[in-house]
Amino acid sequence: MKISIKKTKKDFAFIADNDEVKILLCAGPKLEVGNTGFRPMQMLLASLGGCMSIDIMMILKKQRQKVDSYQVNVIGERVDAIPAVFKNITIEVHIQGDVKEEKLQQAIKLSEEKYCSVHHMINKEVKIVSKYFLNQTS
Repeated sequence: MKISIKKTKKDFAFIADNDEVKILLCAGPKLEVGNTGFRPMQMLLASLGGCMSIDIMMILKKQRQKVDSYQVNVIGERVDAIPAVFKNITIEVHIQGDVKEEKLQQAIKLSEEKYCSVHHMINKEVKIVSKYFLNQTS
């Protein structure tokens, strides 16, 4: 696996490229004016949420659960120090559909404990809590 990172015309904005897709990355507002892309720590949250989402949806599909809509919110709380690492991450899984609660619980647990590589890499350093919201409005 290889990712190339190239600087754009801006001093603190970059393009990450995997030879198939490009993603814009940038520093925070103290260094880079304008929001030109994801910040690296935002990408870490996106990676965790994406990894778990793939697992959860794959498991629910194998369990023949009917998912009408799916959204995950990943909320990271950072320490007030340098480096400003995450101290807590909350994952909120929102699902609408004909999904049995125990099947959703099992899918989340399997993602956390067995399948999600990103979760496994960071859970030794960061407290990660998962919550789910099944067929709830708003």
